[in-house]
Amino acid sequence: MNLLKTKTYFKVQNKSIWLLVATSAIASVLFSFMGAPFMRALFVSTKSRVFWTTAVLLVGLMLVAGLAGLQSNYKIAETAVYVGAIWMTLGTYSELERRGTNWRGAGLISLFAGVLLAVAGYFLILKNMVAADMLSETLEPLRTAMNKAFPNNQLEPGTLVKYLPGFFTASLFGSLAMGFIFETKVTKMFKIQRARVASGLRWLEFRLPDTVIWLTLASLLILGLNSNQEILKTAGINFLIIAAVAFLFQGLAVVEFMTRFYRFGPFARMATYVLIVLQLAPFVILVGFVDYWADFRKLVRKKLKTT
Repeated sequence: MNLLKTKTYFKVQNKSIWLLVATSAIASVLFSFMGAPFMRALFVSTKSRVFWTTAVLLVGLMLVAGLAGLQSNYKIAETAVYVGAIWMTLGTYSELERRGTNWRGAGLISLFAGVLLAVAGYFLILKNMVAADMLSETLEPLRTAMNKAFPNNQLEPGTLVKYLPGFFTASLFGSLAMGFIFETKVTKMFKIQRARVASGLRWLEFRLPDTVIWLTLASLLILGLNSNQEILKTAGINFLIIAAVAFLFQGLAVVEFMTRFYRFGPFARMATYVLIVLQLAPFVILVGFVDYWADFRKLVRKKLKTT
């Protein structure tokens, strides 16, 4: 009887994993970094070779389709590079985590691996194309959105190209964060058991290293001094783009901690996050930044002990 139950259990698990494989592939193509929770759940619930085989097949097929008619299908190849960078980032982090690397080191190495793959991929695509034209076209939707949001500071075509490293790395950081936030919900959704690791990051305890704070302050100082060193200004802005996303997720960790501590109901929590998405994201970034000094979660725990 127990043997029959065991066989049935593994059969259900295998079906769930294959469904998760398909969902991860589709979600990563359709929703880019929003598919990260499915990728993260896939890695932590199965063998790493399943994850990497899925990534290689998916990205490889997209690259072949895109490069077959480069001038007309380059967007497919371009998407393949971005999707591949996300798979590389999530996979590298999870591999290092499984081997006991602390989350700070694993995060830095995985971001570097994702960016490196993207650089190699884009060089492959751009061999027979004009780089500036393609990159400008890729960033055009973002430029249009920013011009609508800030009508008094219109950006010229091609202006955002020099900030592409910051935007790209920030999106990879976002994919890692999204994976942490929703991986548990995804594993529960697919009814899959996940392996716990001692070095794993607890999302509610997420705090950026001191180095990020001081580099952020240095970048702000460079911009505040209105330096004529264009390279320093560009580097500073690129880092601030990454830092803004990082502080956003630290702020979200603080918000989530508070909603649990004060026992927000489902409606109150949903309303809180809707407000953040629609209006309060800059405020949450500020919360994440100030949390370095204020340590809001520590203050709440002290309050809990005294009461």
